[in-house]
Amino acid sequence: MKNHLITSTAIALISFALPSCIVVEENGSSSSTSGSTSNQPSASQAGFTQPLTATKGSGSVTIREGSRMLGTCRTASPNVEETRWWSEQEQLVVKSRGNHGPATVQLFDSRTGRELGRVMAYEAANGPAWARSMAE
Repeated sequence: MKNHLITSTAIALISFALPSCIVVEENGSSSSTSGSTSNQPSASQAGFTQPLTATKGSGSVTIREGSRMLGTCRTASPNVEETRWWSEQEQLVVKSRGNHGPATVQLFDSRTGRELGRVMAYEAANGPAWARSMAE
C-alpha cells in the first residue's frame, strides 16, 4: 500500500511537470507488467513543441511552430485586421475585411489551417464564444 501511494504521488507530480505526457498504468498486479500498454510519444506529445506563431499576409495567415510551417489559413477577405489564439493554441480566430464593408470573423484549426467556423463581425456579439471579442 505504501509503495502504491508513493507511485501515485510520483505520477501526480510528473503529470503537473509534463502537461503533454503519456502515463502507462499497470493492470493492478504488483508482480506482472503484462497488462501495461506502451506507446512511444512523438516529440509533440512529449511536450517538446515550440510556441505557435501567426503571421498575417494578404488574404491569409501562416501558422508556424518555430521555423516549421504548419498550415495556411485562407481568410474571407484580403485585409487581416486581427488574430487571436483560442483553446490553448489549438485554434486561431481571425478577423478580416475588404477595403470597405463588413468584417468576417473565422475560426481555424491551428494544426491544419482548416476553417472550423465563420460569422460576420456585426453578428459576433451574440454569436459563438470564440468570436465575441472581435465583435463590432
